[in-house]
Amino acid sequence: MGPAAGAVSGKGEVDLIRTIDKYIGKTAILGILLVWSSLTVLMMMFSILGELRDTTGNYGASDVFWFVLQTGPRMAYQIFPVSALMGSLLGIGSLASANELVAFRVSGASRLRLAIAGMAGTLIITVPVMAIGEWVAPDAEQQARAFRSSQLVGQVIIGGSSGMWIRDGNNIVNIRRPLLTADRGQQSINFQEIEIHHFGGFAELQKITRAESAFFDGDQWTLEGVSIVEISQAEVTPLKLERTPWVSGVKPELVEAAVTRPVYLSIRALWDQLNYLQSNGLDDRIYLSAFWEKVLYPLAIIALVMAGMPFVFGSSRQHNHGFRLFIGMTLGGVFMLINSAAQNLATAYSLPVALSTAMPSAVLMVIAVTILRRSA
Repeated sequence: MGPAAGAVSGKGEVDLIRTIDKYIGKTAILGILLVWSSLTVLMMMFSILGELRDTTGNYGASDVFWFVLQTGPRMAYQIFPVSALMGSLLGIGSLASANELVAFRVSGASRLRLAIAGMAGTLIITVPVMAIGEWVAPDAEQQARAFRSSQLVGQVIIGGSSGMWIRDGNNIVNIRRPLLTADRGQQSINFQEIEIHHFGGFAELQKITRAESAFFDGDQWTLEGVSIVEISQAEVTPLKLERTPWVSGVKPELVEAAVTRPVYLSIRALWDQLNYLQSNGLDDRIYLSAFWEKVLYPLAIIALVMAGMPFVFGSSRQHNHGFRLFIGMTLGGVFMLINSAAQNLATAYSLPVALSTAMPSAVLMVIAVTILRRSA
């Protein structure tokens, strides 16, 4: 009877620990969702106020609201790591204020086990957030930038997976790869794979011009690596040129403003751009940094949440929500600064980007786990 009673007791203890894990995870999820939604709405409100300063006759208040609404998924994705930290601090911290964490520890759950339970709840939300960052935010951001530039300048621009489409008089221009490059700290836009459809009238296609690249020298556009197909009723005439002037009303500042920055692209788009840049011997540092930042996004979230846990277990009832919010904002802000500095150093000095991007998160997580284990 003794061994049987021990087995029952052991099973009951396991069930109790699992129940505690679910409770901690659920509390973390609710706290994160509350903070995440609040911060996203706050960011959108600030964005609306900033955009309202740039309103013109073509870009009115309704356009501002539509633009900010389209950029909402990107803002939600960007603010989630800090929201996860602050939300877990608030949610699990409320259990500490009610002495529930003390009761859980008496039941046999270590601080590290409770922290891992909170992190597991965070990862449940991280999966759909990453889906937003991969499939929703990039396309919405591209459409939003194209829409805003079109309204401000009065020139039709359409963004999409096939690059940027621009109405240029009777011509339709497709810039398939608008690339961001860096030279001595200065960033500029480099246009690759351009295709121009020249129309003479309604649906009368006269010529198709394809170019490997295009640049603006301050006065006019020049196309390089040009292939032209002239179309007439009698024949189709091909022509190849090393370079040729491009008389166009497309304004460089218009196109640059509409280009989606690498940090807003999906992992798939970044991988495609990296393959293109590497195969053509072009500078890929900015895109490589953005790629690894996206890939290691979950690691940054795990590190931030784990780093916040010692403050939860070390707090008492006198540490209110305001204190935990302060800890969350301070820790999140410092981490983001260090993380950004590590990426910039890797880009500037050609260091291993993956290692530089992962290092701050890895060090922060090791420190947090060590503190939790020693205080268990």
